[in-house]
Amino acid sequence: MKLKIIVFTVIGIAALVVALVIVPKFSQTPAYGPGFGPGMRSSGHAPGGLVAVSADGKALPTDPNSQLPENTAAQKVGDLNVSIALSPYPPVGWQEGNFDITLTNENGQAVTDAKITLDLTMPGMWMPPNALEAQHTGDGHYQATGMFTMRDLWQIEVVIQRGGETQSAFFYVWI
Repeated sequence: MKLKIIVFTVIGIAALVVALVIVPKFSQTPAYGPGFGPGMRSSGHAPGGLVAVSADGKALPTDPNSQLPENTAAQKVGDLNVSIALSPYPPVGWQEGNFDITLTNENGQAVTDAKITLDLTMPGMWMPPNALEAQHTGDGHYQATGMFTMRDLWQIEVVIQRGGETQSAFFYVWI
């Protein structure tokens, strides 16, 4: 009789722990953001982490003297300095955001005669074209508006056309 009471007590405590501790952790709605659900693949990365990368996706070294805000990354492409700032930051899937690009030459002077398009892709998955055309807003600043369509690693290719020449700067960001 004592053994039955002990066994039922242990089973009852185990059931209570499962009901109060374990089940709520798995039934909470994860913070996927608007448009995301539990079926979406999670990378384990927090949203954000904007970095400049090479064309093959390797992180580029950053200037230790650079004091860029968290939502901004920059790199040198040929004789151009290219920076991109995202807002909101970190970006959210299925929410329109701003892409602010700044172009300067190697002397730090604003480049105002470029045509800029952005190509948003996912390195790990085929996506339909997601191209944005940036408008020059003055003094080497260009702006585009668009959205990321799902949670994962995204590549932003900044395509710069100028004087019959095309150059690209690449950036990664987690959504």
